[in-house]
Amino acid sequence: MTIDQLKKVNRDLDGKIHQLDTLFESAKEFSGILDEERLIKLFSLTLMGHIGTNRYALCLKNGKNITSKISSEHLDEYKNILFELISEPVLLTEELLNSVFLKVRPCLTAEKIRAVIPLQIQNEVQGVLCVGERLREGDYSQEELEFLYSLASFAILSLENARLFKEAIEKQRLENELLIAREIQQNLLPRHIPEIKNFEIAAVNVSSKQVGGDYYDIIPLHNSQFVLAIGDVAGKGTPASLLMANAQATLRTLVPFQLSLPETTARINDIIFENTTPDKFITFFLGLLNSETKEFSYVNAGHNPPFVLRANGSIERLTEGGIILGIMKAMIPYKEGKIILEQGDSVILFTDGVSEAMNSNGEEYTEEKLEEIIRGFRHYSAGKILSSITHEITSYTIGAPQSDDITLMVFTAL
Repeated sequence: MTIDQLKKVNRDLDGKIHQLDTLFESAKEFSGILDEERLIKLFSLTLMGHIGTNRYALCLKNGKNITSKISSEHLDEYKNILFELISEPVLLTEELLNSVFLKVRPCLTAEKIRAVIPLQIQNEVQGVLCVGERLREGDYSQEELEFLYSLASFAILSLENARLFKEAIEKQRLENELLIAREIQQNLLPRHIPEIKNFEIAAVNVSSKQVGGDYYDIIPLHNSQFVLAIGDVAGKGTPASLLMANAQATLRTLVPFQLSLPETTARINDIIFENTTPDKFITFFLGLLNSETKEFSYVNAGHNPPFVLRANGSIERLTEGGIILGIMKAMIPYKEGKIILEQGDSVILFTDGVSEAMNSNGEEYTEEKLEEIIRGFRHYSAGKILSSITHEITSYTIGAPQSDDITLMVFTAL
């Protein structure tokens, strides 16, 4: 009897050693694979080879969704319930099927599932392994359930690592594409600020993301005339940058036809409307500066009205125009406004990223504050006005992330 008992103990020890060897080898193989399908295939082969079953199902959480990697139509209907019921490996006895697993009993019985194993990451169930009857007679022992749990834990960790690696690769790819998009977008903005007789001009664009929806342009024409434009696309990021590029290309195409400012604005509006969804629109300001006569004509299509800072300290706003671009076809003609600039007068064009810049308390800067500080800049050059406003916004928003794209253009009559 003693010899028989020793033989049984030795067989159990051999079995444990074999299981440990299997877990050790499986862990090494799993950790070296980053392809999800290969991992699942290796796990399946290990399961069949060491447990002796060819009926199994693997359900995994993918964010808020649950996907079945190896399953049947019946189990798909109940996989959400299984996640709620299981917290430790169990052998499906009649008692459990009639109590805890009563809701899913028809499925488990039909699929001849004999044991259910949770797959946990950081004490949270991220998957469920269901195994069918053994090919050899007899139910699963407690030791076999523990082995299954350990094996499945290695598998789920490797699957999670594979998913994270795949996400990291995809994130890097998107970041590389955004860097290229940013470079392309920056090339769409004027590379050099042209020199304008009798005027000093300065401009800056700072995106809140790698690409943005703000836009400005300075296009030289003949007879000492220059087209000046600034725009702000609704939204941020890649979608806004694509629409911005569309508006820029449209303006550059129409400028050589020497249409009036209202007609040019109306055509840009119609093109944007026909090629975008109703929730996408652009606030736009288009101007024509004559450097000889110092006359500035403009159309304001729903944009923040630029400030005109006179040399005597008074301030005007440029409001003449019409509706924002892209909401509807231009049924009512845009209105054109005109001003004459005297020596020392400045025009400040900006997007709402300036006036709506937020501090760490979530409070906006506001146009009222912007107008207040501008009054003190009446003797400044265009470059000094630009840098002073930029410094003011930077100081106001210190400690808070940039909430929107910031674009400024300033020109001063000499």
